[in-house]
Amino acid sequence: MRSLPFFVMPGIALAHLREELEIVEGDQRARLMIYRYGQRCGRALVDSFGLSCADLTEVKSIIEPIWMEAGLSRLKIESIEASEMMVNLEDSVESKEGKTCDFGRGYLSGIVSQLMGKRFEVDEVECVSQGYIACVMQVYEVVDVLRASRHTEAESVRKYTLERGYSYLIKEEIPDQAFDIFVDAYKHGVPCLCVTREYPEKMKERYDLKGVPFLWLSMDQEKSYSRDPSNIALLYSDLKTFISENKNCAVLLSGLEYLISQSGFQKVLKLLQHINDRIAVTESVLLASISPLTLPEADLKMLEKEMRSI
Repeated sequence: MRSLPFFVMPGIALAHLREELEIVEGDQRARLMIYRYGQRCGRALVDSFGLSCADLTEVKSIIEPIWMEAGLSRLKIESIEASEMMVNLEDSVESKEGKTCDFGRGYLSGIVSQLMGKRFEVDEVECVSQGYIACVMQVYEVVDVLRASRHTEAESVRKYTLERGYSYLIKEEIPDQAFDIFVDAYKHGVPCLCVTREYPEKMKERYDLKGVPFLWLSMDQEKSYSRDPSNIALLYSDLKTFISENKNCAVLLSGLEYLISQSGFQKVLKLLQHINDRIAVTESVLLASISPLTLPEADLKMLEKEMRSI
């Protein structure tokens, strides 16, 4: 295992970060953001070592020295099954501050997911901060709602040829053209992700997109692919993950006006600006459909400055 420089955040700094996020975003969103940040840190560390594992038994043999890099706690694996394992974290720096181990469980999720090449989530079933003897983590495999599949009609000709590395604003009352472009890309083997206000199962049936991952902009959080439209940070994280892992992809954002109504124009504009950067460096395409009648002219002009108009 080659040694690389790795920044370890002091426990007190992590506690301060959590406090500020709780003030700005509220307790639940702060926990989710810290968890997802931990996932990215775990994935990045494993990626820097270039490691991979065939099963969880192999993960057990190498995870302890990887875990020690961060100094978050001492890790002990209690049990392993085919797609699940139970892990104890002892002397967790987060639980000492009286909080649940959200960064720690995210870090564990990221490490195992990167090692296995599959999505693993982690739940903290017991925490010292809640009066238990140890912090107990349940690590389990889940279906990755962002995993792209390819569908190719080799003999057909592309109907649309958009220059890659750019975002496109499609002004229409009903997103027919946006979906037409999107379906054309999918049928020619482009990895695709659709973010929509409409119910995904109906959209998959209507446009024959059964292999495409969807994110549903909805307050109904019972579905694994549901995303709270007011949680821009989570949506950005999902989009960034998909675009980074699927270069030359196509992303359709249908329901832009709904996002704006729930989060405000400035937050959505900043989201698009950040996504534009990822689109550019990965030679991908973003399609954003919007009804021009739903926005003030000044806001529409701002969007047109950020994206090419169709």
